[in-house]
Amino acid sequence: MIHIPDSIFPTNDEGEAICGKCQKPIKKCECVSYDPTQPKLERYHVTVRLDSKNRRGKSVVIIEGLPNDERYCKNLAKELKTRTGSGGSSFTRDGMGIIEIQGHNIDQIKQILLKSGFDKVT
Repeated sequence: MIHIPDSIFPTNDEGEAICGKCQKPIKKCECVSYDPTQPKLERYHVTVRLDSKNRRGKSVVIIEGLPNDERYCKNLAKELKTRTGSGGSSFTRDGMGIIEIQGHNIDQIKQILLKSGFDKVT
């Protein structure tokens, strides 16, 4: 039988999940800007493009190359929709996250993504 661990984090002698950086329990971790549950954004090359095909003339900004994490994409889409004042959706396909934001807000969205921690946004 295959053993499937309860957590993706290493554990200490007491069985508590510990931080991979400081080796302290997750609840007591004091590492600055390190959250092992969040994807490492510097690994992703995000593409932002404008699309209006098959949308009855409406413009949509499509953000591709995001982490394949539905919760992360949903939260990022919520932030983008709030900051641009428009609607949109998020989903995962072919091993990557995709966000669609309604309207022609491509420059504003690129700035938000750069401030969020993505190094490569084109």
